[in-house]
Amino acid sequence: MMKKILLLFCIMAIAFTAAAQYHSTNKKAIIAFEQSASKFRAQQFDEAVEYADKAIKLDPNFVDAYWLKADIAATLKRYDEEIGILNQVLAIMPDDPSTILGLGDAYFDKYDNENALKYYNKLKTLDRAVDERQRQRAEKNTKLAEFRIHALANPVDYNPRNLGGKVNTMYNDYFPSLSADGNTLVYTIELPQTAQNPHLPHTQEDIFISRRVDGEPWQQARSIGATINTRNNEGAPFLSADGKILLFTSCTCPDGLIRCCDIYFSYFKNGEFTYAHALPAPVNTGAWESQPSFSADNKTLFFVSNRQGGYGGKDIWYSELLGDGRWSEPRNCGENINTPDDEMSPFIHADNKTLYFSSNGHPGMGGHDLFVSHLQEDGTWGKPVNLGYPINTKDNETRLAVSVFGNTAIISSDRHTNTKLDLYEISLPKPVQPNRTLLVYGVVKDNQSKEPIKSDFEIVSLADGKTVQKASTAIEPVNIMLYLPEGNDYALNVRADGYLMNSMNFSLKNIPDTVTKKYIEIGLDKPTVGNTVTLENVFFDTDKYDLKPESFYELDKLVDFLKKNTTLKIEIGGHTDNAGKEPHNIELSQNRAMAIVKYLVDNDIPAARLSAKGYGSSKPCVPNDSKENMAKNRRTEFKIMQ
Repeated sequence: MMKKILLLFCIMAIAFTAAAQYHSTNKKAIIAFEQSASKFRAQQFDEAVEYADKAIKLDPNFVDAYWLKADIAATLKRYDEEIGILNQVLAIMPDDPSTILGLGDAYFDKYDNENALKYYNKLKTLDRAVDERQRQRAEKNTKLAEFRIHALANPVDYNPRNLGGKVNTMYNDYFPSLSADGNTLVYTIELPQTAQNPHLPHTQEDIFISRRVDGEPWQQARSIGATINTRNNEGAPFLSADGKILLFTSCTCPDGLIRCCDIYFSYFKNGEFTYAHALPAPVNTGAWESQPSFSADNKTLFFVSNRQGGYGGKDIWYSELLGDGRWSEPRNCGENINTPDDEMSPFIHADNKTLYFSSNGHPGMGGHDLFVSHLQEDGTWGKPVNLGYPINTKDNETRLAVSVFGNTAIISSDRHTNTKLDLYEISLPKPVQPNRTLLVYGVVKDNQSKEPIKSDFEIVSLADGKTVQKASTAIEPVNIMLYLPEGNDYALNVRADGYLMNSMNFSLKNIPDTVTKKYIEIGLDKPTVGNTVTLENVFFDTDKYDLKPESFYELDKLVDFLKKNTTLKIEIGGHTDNAGKEPHNIELSQNRAMAIVKYLVDNDIPAARLSAKGYGSSKPCVPNDSKENMAKNRRTEFKIMQ
């Protein structure tokens, strides 16, 4: 419901001063009006109408009483009644700006957008002066009405599917969050006070969790546990992409003051979530912080706050995790996202470039609508796009959780029951989908024992050499789990104490729509004499031996490895396929090996620890019987010599 700027409240504010002025001189009518206003303030609407009617009977031209009756009708959402009353005022005071604006607002609230525009446009044509606030309101609602008309004429297909009785309860279920594999759901339930829980207020929020296995039905939801849920309100949960970190809001004030809401975190260990702790300053402050959302690499936190320095009441902010474990000073997401009104419920997709949020400040269907914005090359957020009708309605739409693959989302809605909020899965229209993101998972293991090992790994985009993600692996059967945008080539570089470095590259280009994940596996060897490692991410142009810039990242890792293992001596070996004449192949492979040795020497590795050998096509790693195999044979390696 769009709140109106009503003339009545100005009148009521004046009414109890010595200089009170009304559109009537009938003292009995004025007394009846003031009694009506008193009943209205006490929300005794029937009595307020009776006194207003009495005032009108005593003075049929007492427009203040008509306005009061119109406000009562608007409060009770009786828009046709409100419109009829305001038309009576126009019969008394033709071309009155406040009444014309009130008629436009009544039609707007009724969702009769065409008639709303009629009265907003009429306001613009008046010869008499129009209050600046009235003019601004008419302009804002004109844009909203025009947007509504277009959206209603162009509905999007969203195909809502109720998540079922094992997730949805008899209470309000809302604020969903999904793990990136789509198998863990956390959300908020508004619970009532019960005889078993007499400590609860009238209602109280707790976080619940449900799990499933790869598209199977959701299992019975349960409380996330006493380590998270308390006698206070816990809600707006957000689960990290790997499902191992839970962020949520807890409001601990006994008096319910909004400033006491802060963001908390918990880790999933040994089958349950640990006791929660509040995030430190500068994320949490004396202001209101809530509704967290974590990037897939666990490095950037988006949240909502009413702290100083924003654009309006509630804004979306973000903070970055620094190398020393501290959080950076939060930054506002900027004027393309935030407005003088409220922006809430951020959801950063796993592609790290698509932000969904809720706002009542951007043009929408009414109340809070859901929007999407994309990160621009200059680091700012682009102009938001409304997700469209009927995803957005005249009521409030808050958080949605978009699947990692971008084609579906989970939202909370009461539009299909008209009684309470339930969770639904919807199809997300193509124009508002994020960049398609795939699950890349696998294992770093010991090549001899085949057991998973602890390691540090780094993912690099081969297009620009930028690090996409850094992480560490645990001793688990699957110890790599990443979510990477489709359409790029990537390098994976792995290091572990007591092992040789290793690397591989893989492509996420031209992936069929039916494919949602990619398995990778990389083994590490201990540095013993004779062990060989292929430098997967060292590149040369065809028939040339100049190192391409994409090679420098991997060679820098080799430099680091040699500086940490100062007693090792290595041979750089160059290899070709069997195309062309062998003398040329040997010369080319020798020059390529020497180019790498030169790079290492230029980066302070003693030449005495290095040698170069061109093998031509004499040592293929696979038969030269296909283009793919020939590409594998065109390689450079390093071998431990001492």
